[in-house]
Amino acid sequence: MSGNGVNQDLSKFCYSSDMNESNDLDDEPRDLDLSSLTFDEFAAFFFAREVAPDDEQYGYFLTDLQGETYFESVPSSPEVLVNHLTNLFTQFGQIASKYTLAQVDQGVWGMWGVNLRLHELLFGSPVPLTSRLDCIRSMYHVYSDYVSKLEREPDPEIETGFYMWWDLILHGFWDSSRPVIAGTWRGDASKLDAESLVLLDVLFETLTRILAIPNRASQLSALHGLGHLYHPQVHDAVQGFIDTNPAGVSLKWLEQCRDCNVM
Repeated sequence: MSGNGVNQDLSKFCYSSDMNESNDLDDEPRDLDLSSLTFDEFAAFFFAREVAPDDEQYGYFLTDLQGETYFESVPSSPEVLVNHLTNLFTQFGQIASKYTLAQVDQGVWGMWGVNLRLHELLFGSPVPLTSRLDCIRSMYHVYSDYVSKLEREPDPEIETGFYMWWDLILHGFWDSSRPVIAGTWRGDASKLDAESLVLLDVLFETLTRILAIPNRASQLSALHGLGHLYHPQVHDAVQGFIDTNPAGVSLKWLEQCRDCNVM
């Protein structure tokens, strides 16, 4: 083989290798940018899905409605994403009623679950505090306009999203690795910085509003949330509920919520 022939073959090999490397890079999953979606697309992303079996749930919300899989969720605009959440919660009764309870429950787990963890945007993001507080307050409408209007209570064995809503969010709030509350251990409000104290107060305000809704599923969800809140006024708020609404709910569980040692 002549030298020119060898060079030609090598150039073909290098070109082919470069192409393969380029294709491999193109095949790598991109990051998911939920803030690039319109609001309608954002709502559909969570609710307009087939209900997947439990063993297929991990990573389910890192795949979009067209079947593209993403590496992780990284919003280009956290503020837009928080505003999408606020609008969704404010209109929850109207939007969620278009879907089955199973689809909505699955979507709730998608929002707050291990892969997307959208609650992190409420506590440590560059989003203005007023927007984050508005988002927390808007969660009241999830219960007043949707949960309390359901024809039946969510099944506590399979439709757990609304009951676990606050558990998932508050686990994120009291995460001691969050730089904004460095050195804080779970439940010690005295170690919170000023911004975190404001957030804690608004979480308490929202949960007590939900507790006042005359609907058992909403009240149980609020009580469960209060049991994970560690706000200094939780004891009196839950004790007041115990004193006036004792029937049909385990007193032991209510006392655990009151004392913030609920599971």
